[in-house]
Amino acid sequence: NGNDSKKFKGDIRSPGIPSRVIHVRKLPNDINEAEVISLGLPFGKVTNLLMLKGKNQAFLEMNTEDYYSSVTPVIRNHPIYMQYSNHKELKTDNSPNQVRAQAALQAVNAVQTGSMSLSTVDGAGMGSQSPVLRVIVENLFYPVTLDVLHQ
Repeated sequence: NGNDSKKFKGDIRSPGIPSRVIHVRKLPNDINEAEVISLGLPFGKVTNLLMLKGKNQAFLEMNTEDYYSSVTPVIRNHPIYMQYSNHKELKTDNSPNQVRAQAALQAVNAVQTGSMSLSTVDGAGMGSQSPVLRVIVENLFYPVTLDVLHQ
């Protein structure tokens, strides 16, 4: 019947065709963006993230197709399933969920490169006095908000 064709539509994909985009399934309900990004870090730089929290899925976009691991990733003693996606790249919008995902990506990339580029409204450089406080978060498994920093 027509429902079966819809149900199995995703299974037609060719799982062996490399893609920079990784489809991640079976995520815990309460997983956060930093935890999902951490799944891709052993393979290289994660350049984009799309969270599908209602489906317990996500898409990670890597900077290259040159990654591979035969080890099943685990978060909180829970196996996670990763496979190549049909998508060659992620196209995302500016929804509140995407803003959080982009902030998490920027934080991870800043820690990985060991630097963070900050600019102030008046264009003051990092060497001069500025009202900007540079914060580097080393443990991305815990959410760090401005409220937490203010305490």
